Amino acid sequence: MVVESSRVPAELAAAFVRVAHRIVWCTLVTVDRRGRPRSRVVHPIWTHTPDGLVGRLFTRPTPLKIAHLAASPYVSCSYWDPQHEVAVAECRAEFENGEQARKELWDLFASTPEPLGYDPKILGGEDHRDPKITVLRLTPWRLSTGGEAWRAA
Repeated sequence: MVVESSRVPAELAAAFVRVAHRIVWCTLVTVDRRGRPRSRVVHPIWTHTPDGLVGRLFTRPTPLKIAHLAASPYVSCSYWDPQHEVAVAECRAEFENGEQARKELWDLFASTPEPLGYDPKILGGEDHRDPKITVLRLTPWRLSTGGEAWRAA
């Protein structure tokens, strides 16, 4: 059953974050201008904000990724583990290039225990100002895990 409402039910959001943060890595799929999927493995961190649940990750703003998100700003994030626990977030994706967004995410990853957290310097830069990386913000319009699902009204 899919619950349709303006906000993710708190229990489902908590269950999704529990699974996502335990599995850590997810497959993120974009769609090219011809409607073909393209997947890559990414490492988001999910937080509860006043606007609802939001995922953020560092990524390289490659011409391909920029073109895909310009053509269709929607992505699918799928988590799976060998015990077949699954969590899926269908999201609107947008780059956040501002210094504050970069610093907040840099500090969040640096201060979060492994394996979810990590030293962001492994991305190749000395700090959050590195132009080779940017923040990708994921705003879910649909979430599912544990047989439960939510969709934005």
